[in-house]
Amino acid sequence: MKSLKVLHIIGGGEFGGAEKHILNLAGVLDQKAVDLTVCCLFSAPFVQIAAKAGINALAVPMHSKFDFAVMGKLSDLIKHGEYDLVHTHGVRANLLGRLAARRAGKKKVITTVHSLLEKDYREIASRYANTLAEKATRFLTDHFIAVSKGLKDRLVAGGIPANSITVIYNGILLDELKPEQATVVARREKFGGRETSLVGIVARLHVVKGHCYFLDAAREVLLQRPQTRFLIVGDGPNRGELEKLADSMGISDRVIFTGFVEDVYSLMAGLDLLVISSLWEGFGLTAIEAMVLGTPVVATEVGGLPEVVQHGETGLLTPPANGPSLAKNIIWMLDHPQEAREMAGKGGDIVRREFTAEEMARRTIDLYRKVLAKDSV
Repeated sequence: MKSLKVLHIIGGGEFGGAEKHILNLAGVLDQKAVDLTVCCLFSAPFVQIAAKAGINALAVPMHSKFDFAVMGKLSDLIKHGEYDLVHTHGVRANLLGRLAARRAGKKKVITTVHSLLEKDYREIASRYANTLAEKATRFLTDHFIAVSKGLKDRLVAGGIPANSITVIYNGILLDELKPEQATVVARREKFGGRETSLVGIVARLHVVKGHCYFLDAAREVLLQRPQTRFLIVGDGPNRGELEKLADSMGISDRVIFTGFVEDVYSLMAGLDLLVISSLWEGFGLTAIEAMVLGTPVVATEVGGLPEVVQHGETGLLTPPANGPSLAKNIIWMLDHPQEAREMAGKGGDIVRREFTAEEMARRTIDLYRKVLAKDSV
């Protein structure tokens, strides 16, 4: 069977769930079946990360938010590269990629939706402009991928026909989640001694991730467990604001902002508990990574997270934007370490069966072929 040439277009100005999704997908795709190229609209950091991972990656950088000249360059790339299909990720890539694909000869387009626009943009003007741009070009996408059933339901409610959306869960590369024990121990000792409980959140520092509620919960937990240390792993636009918040709460000496961590799995494996305090989460990639690493999870009951974290079975769920409830579940997990580890173990078993990158790749290739085989799926 002829190899499919697919161009993935993404902003790539940060490294988040969408970028990790592409890395995992490319890492297991049969190159005889799919010839994959990644095109970024920013010159860093993802193009370098992807290239380092062995992916054919390039950048067609935008010089400003309104640099629509990039559309012509993308169109030329699609046409001259003889791509069979364009796969877009993110509102900016969706807009430019869809228009470029149409200009290049009505190439087939698939869009993966990783999150909700209204949760990604804090300012009303930005939210409105991006929502308008997304809806205006939505008809140029031949088929949508939602990374969870919860996200699909929201897309259908927003006007996309259900038969135009396929749910394909994010999958992980299991071989990557085997950090060396010596490194795990060293990481743990760096942030606290044997008597210290380490509770962490691993996410970009953006309002949608609910870090302020994580800090609110941390303050409550520290009243009962003063030896606990809280790690905020990652970077993002809200870092300064969150550091000030921790200081105003009087807990800055027990909250550690690590910034971006390259070997994040070693750090996650050394945590006593991973917390996901998101106000919305399209899927919950960090949750399944933690489970495979054997790290217990407390998460908010939003988006696709309940499809990943089964309350009382593979972790604990709590309502969003509720620091006291989050604190209650954190304390329960820390007070019941054996039960917490058993939950993580059950979750890890489910992940190894259902949430692998290989399964994600198989379903994605099947969808590519269906979209290319007929006008509608």
